[in-house]
Amino acid sequence: MRQKLQSLNLIKGIGIIMIIIVHNRHFIMQDMSGLRPIINFGQMGCQLFFFVSGFSLCYSWEHIIASNPSGQLIPLSFRFIVRRYLRLIPGFLIVMAINWILNILLIDHLDFLGFLMNREPLAIITNILFLHGLFPAYNNNVFPGGWYIGTAFLLYIIFPLLFCSFKKLNQLPSVCLTAIPLFLLGFNYFLLKHLSVSLGNEFYPSNNSFSYYLFTNQLPCFSLGILLYFYDKKGFCVKCPLVISIPAFIALTYLSIHLYLQPEHNYIYTFMPFIVGFAVFWLATTLIHIEKKRLSASKKFAKTYISRFLASCGQHSYGMYLVHSFICWYGLKTLRYFLTLNDKPYNDLLVYWLVFVPCVLIVYLLGLCMEKLLNQIDHRLRPSS
Repeated sequence: MRQKLQSLNLIKGIGIIMIIIVHNRHFIMQDMSGLRPIINFGQMGCQLFFFVSGFSLCYSWEHIIASNPSGQLIPLSFRFIVRRYLRLIPGFLIVMAINWILNILLIDHLDFLGFLMNREPLAIITNILFLHGLFPAYNNNVFPGGWYIGTAFLLYIIFPLLFCSFKKLNQLPSVCLTAIPLFLLGFNYFLLKHLSVSLGNEFYPSNNSFSYYLFTNQLPCFSLGILLYFYDKKGFCVKCPLVISIPAFIALTYLSIHLYLQPEHNYIYTFMPFIVGFAVFWLATTLIHIEKKRLSASKKFAKTYISRFLASCGQHSYGMYLVHSFICWYGLKTLRYFLTLNDKPYNDLLVYWLVFVPCVLIVYLLGLCMEKLLNQIDHRLRPSS
């Protein structure tokens, strides 16, 4: 498991860097910046996390089943969900409280915009319960980037049922497993199309809309991670030649970037998470293949500073996700304030790239501290395995 999780950590490391790439441009880059659209593609780092979550949660579920072989699905599912919640909620509450304080100090009294927080009681309650992914008015305005955790937790809730569906089909030829992600993709497309037609354009699944964030829209990508888990148990990753997995990853990555840069049309964002997830499917296949076979190239790469840093970022990605808003929203807003003190223009691309590496390092260090704190809390709160 450690070998495979090391590959998954690399993917999560890439994912959190992609998220920092897109969030770093909030206050620095101007609309006329030519690279803004391609930089915005960094938002697809969330799909890397959805995919890896689907894969890695299978280990957690198998562990619960092994510890309770005679347990029933509903009680075990409840235990699984509680464990997920207790892992996520402490850091979420800490960062939300800090944002509340910053809103009062900086926005209310100093008129210094950072992340404008919705402080309505119902907004706070739905976010604390991780149910804000069901409420358009509270989905992404209480916690910086909070849509992700709301969507992820809803996926966690349905994970046990989804896993059991894969396990039943796993008794058939492996190709039958692909029916689940494809069914979920088609179901989501018709669901969101029906909602947008019947309820109006506000439910059209455009990029960064509530429908785009909706858990059903991210579910096909999430299920691809579960699919690869079952495939890998049958040796798919080792058996799949690199001459297939690498070109597949490159082709699907190119397709996803190409579609992302095109004008929105024909409900394309009901397919985008799946396409990106399918690219990650082949990336994960490649990394697990290399790691399990211990190819010489993988040994050299594993020893590089970049690979070790990416893996460490992946290992501490939740802590980095929690704290990155303090740099990307408040820190870079402060920097822009000083850059524009005399109303002089500045080279936004140059500033963006100059501050990028320092921002990543600061977020990484803060994320390490947050993870250390959360691990201490986690040992006290969560039920023993």
